[in-house]
Amino acid sequence: MISVGDLGCPDIDVDKWRLENRVPLFRSKVNRWILVRTLRDDPSPDDLKNTLAATFMKWFSGTTLDPALVFRDTTRSATADLIKLERVSKERLSFPQTARRREELPGIIPRLRAGDYVWLEVSFAYRGEQTDMPWPVRTGAMVQLQSSAQCPVEADWILDSVAQATENAPPELSSSGKAWEVISNTATDVSTGALKLLWLPLTVVGAGLFLFLLARKA
Repeated sequence: MISVGDLGCPDIDVDKWRLENRVPLFRSKVNRWILVRTLRDDPSPDDLKNTLAATFMKWFSGTTLDPALVFRDTTRSATADLIKLERVSKERLSFPQTARRREELPGIIPRLRAGDYVWLEVSFAYRGEQTDMPWPVRTGAMVQLQSSAQCPVEADWILDSVAQATENAPPELSSSGKAWEVISNTATDVSTGALKLLWLPLTVVGAGLFLFLLARKA
């Protein structure tokens, strides 16, 4: 008999799989992951960054406002801060010292849809208190069941391996602090150009709107 939770992932109890197959999280450290992603949507370099931010939002239960502010080429999703795409390769990437590989999982080994793939090294500062979470997998579709999105087979994204964490995370900066730094840098850059008078008022308006959204979120 197939349970409701398995409708989107035949023959696999997704909740049980997520409970038994976990990735370690290193609190207050820079966490480093190697992800594998399908290329069935023919992504551009910008698409890789944008979809990475959107996928982290699902994995860490972030809000749509989290990745809206790009700070020093990083984004955030809830407790995953300073998410940065470090390397991209069509050859498999690896770490000198790994904390866990997907081949070491006790359950069904996550696998991707058939096709071409790309490997991505990603770093982020983990600000949460948990020591682990379900092994990250994700299937992309406009409309789908939750069990389908989290199914470990025929996925579009999977975590391949996790590095041992040795680097302390930098001090946390609030969203408003990040916003002010971005705004200040933007204003400085704009003020040196010939369009200073045209663009500075727009920068101020954009700053006010972003900080208003942050205030409403709080």
